[in-house]
Amino acid sequence: MSPNQVFRLDSGPRNPIAERVLSDPDLTYDVAGDAIVIAVKAEMLVSKSVREASPGLNRELSKVARNCGTLASIPTGRPTKGGERIDEASAATVYQPGEGGPADDVEIWRLTASDLNSIDEARRLRVLAEDKQVKTCRGPSLVLPAVSPNHVAILSNAEAGGCPAGPPHPAPPAHEPFVEPPGAGPTASVTVLDSGYIYTEPPHHTLNERVTLLDGQWLDTATIPASWEPDRPDGLDTDGDGRLDGISGHGTFIAGLIAHICPSAELTVVGLRNQEVEITGLNPGEQSGLFGTEIAIARAMLLHSDTDVIQCGFAFPTLDDYPSLPFAAAMQVLTGPDAPREGIAVVAPAGNEESCRRYWPAALPDVIGVASTNRRRNARAWFSNWGQWCNCCTRGEDVFSTFIYWDGPIEGEPLTDIEHFSGWARWDGTSFAAPKVSAAIACVVAGSGGAILPIDAWDLLVSGGVEGVEVSALTDYTLNPFPGVTLPNLHIM
Repeated sequence: MSPNQVFRLDSGPRNPIAERVLSDPDLTYDVAGDAIVIAVKAEMLVSKSVREASPGLNRELSKVARNCGTLASIPTGRPTKGGERIDEASAATVYQPGEGGPADDVEIWRLTASDLNSIDEARRLRVLAEDKQVKTCRGPSLVLPAVSPNHVAILSNAEAGGCPAGPPHPAPPAHEPFVEPPGAGPTASVTVLDSGYIYTEPPHHTLNERVTLLDGQWLDTATIPASWEPDRPDGLDTDGDGRLDGISGHGTFIAGLIAHICPSAELTVVGLRNQEVEITGLNPGEQSGLFGTEIAIARAMLLHSDTDVIQCGFAFPTLDDYPSLPFAAAMQVLTGPDAPREGIAVVAPAGNEESCRRYWPAALPDVIGVASTNRRRNARAWFSNWGQWCNCCTRGEDVFSTFIYWDGPIEGEPLTDIEHFSGWARWDGTSFAAPKVSAAIACVVAGSGGAILPIDAWDLLVSGGVEGVEVSALTDYTLNPFPGVTLPNLHIM
């Protein structure tokens, strides 16, 4: 038995980032209909409570893998910025998930034989235990697998173009000031989990003043004990091929978009941009740094959850369409009695694979999943995923925001095709629809002086109770058979 790695003639990876990810020997993947499920070859995620209650699973798992710890138990190093430790005051705001809670039920196991892969082993071991049911705060119970591969989550996925849906396009500067400087009135905090933030030269002065940048971390399970290592910062040409990396400036674009819509937003950007590091084959750390994993992103969600809104920039499919174990656990923590912030809102893009299949974390009942409309706001954008698992849609096509400075070719284009970016761009993707919803929620929270909880602000927003945001209904007929799926269409910007 092995993963299905045969693509249809009319499908396959359609961008250079996806091609590079799928060629990494540390990864495995499974072609499943209209999705490519990617996972770390040697790493599996296991429900601790199910394993302890299932002697057969425990016995077979111990034969092929070693336990590296849990989402809560592996020690957390001090957060860093640009590889340097941040000050004590900033470090004190980082939330530590407690042992014995939902995060402690997600174990990370590493396969001990090089000829094994996590997709095959997860499917083999699942039959030795029952699925686990967990309640959600704002929706139906979830049926979670006992064993799952550690899925790879990349900002640019492997099908139609991923997140984003294509390369950025140069745009002239805004005619009016796009981002206002920090104000003195009530604020709302937004934490952006994305590629990071690039301080440009010349700088986006007022945006720089609004952003606190922190490094993400990736889990190195090849070491004993396993350890969390700092992510590398966002950059322009990290592999030195003379082209702008395909996802460079993604977080900068989103930060500017949120700051533009919500002048009272305090922005923290956590850089999880491992997916662009060149594989040399010499340094295992560099190979591990090529991608982001669901365990690392869910952990970042927990560590930086003392905030009003979490804007998560990732969307990925899972093996056999089970919910993501670590994201489900993270949402149990964030919606539970021990959450660091009451009523937090978590927003995520639906993904850009032209699919009805559920993508995570957007498909979780407690996460606000955002699909994209076209630029006229009257139809689904051609690239957008869509389904009843989404919560709303808003325009994600031809979105304008802050970007980097670059004169040269872009990844995936010929070296002779020169683009001129002067700090501004237009871009397509559900990852540019979701931040609009995050910003609108933050506006309601700040406008109430904090009296309205973020998740209640979302309820107001989607019900049409927010001044200046029109809500209509939009039905998609192109991905779904009649009568299609109708989503609330938020007219934000």
